[in-house]
Amino acid sequence: MAIGLGFTREIFRHALRALPRVLLAIFALILFAAGVAALLVRFLGIDPLTAYLATSPGGMDSVAVIAASYPRLDVPFVMALQTLRFLFVLVAGPSLARFVVTRFVTPPQPPAAPSGKAVPPELQKLEEEVKADEEELD
Repeated sequence: MAIGLGFTREIFRHALRALPRVLLAIFALILFAAGVAALLVRFLGIDPLTAYLATSPGGMDSVAVIAASYPRLDVPFVMALQTLRFLFVLVAGPSLARFVVTRFVTPPQPPAAPSGKAVPPELQKLEEEVKADEEELD
């Protein structure tokens, strides 16, 4: 299967609807990183570019290359904070994701069976899986 063949109009519309929230999340993350960097500059006297690279989201390898290409930057500090950021996400990420899903995401409900008719076996199985997933999250 070639890349993009499964991209339907419905998926495209869904992506367009999600775009504002995605952009908001990206800008919020950038602003959060800049805010933490500003705190590092103000209270620890860290160079502004060092502080921003240390707190910026993204790949550690890219940040390391950028930091190493500027001689005045404190590369060990940048990499130490990037490593702490990675470890924090690794440890806290699953719990945070579980919290968000249980508090803010409504699971899809299978369609109701017409009155007086039996529920098809496929829907019964889906209902059982949803209930098992809900119990597992609790």
